[in-house]
Amino acid sequence: MSFREILRGLVESLGAEGAVMLAHDGELVDFYASRDSIEMDLIGAHFGVIFNIVKDVSSRYGGSAVESVAITTGSSRLVISSIKEGYCLVTALGGRGSLGRALVQSKKAVARIEEEMG
Repeated sequence: MSFREILRGLVESLGAEGAVMLAHDGELVDFYASRDSIEMDLIGAHFGVIFNIVKDVSSRYGGSAVESVAITTGSSRLVISSIKEGYCLVTALGGRGSLGRALVQSKKAVARIEEEMG
């Protein structure tokens, strides 16, 4: 199964706007968007930087490894999840959708991605 198929399955299972997989250096690996107007590469790049900051702060203060972060604003909800080797997954829910469900489904997608990575 390709990364794109895994991302598509995640997006469709949640009714999300899109999902993007980023490498440890923030480079886009693959993405899937529910419609062409969603710029998942830009969303991924910005929120990938935020995720790296959160992980850095956690490690500085003796926290355990960050697995996932949920971010909500007035108009959007995002879940960012760690993938092995410093990769991450950003799932954009838009203004709707359950963050709890997105956290669970993202964790399942991460397991499939890690299996695909070998």
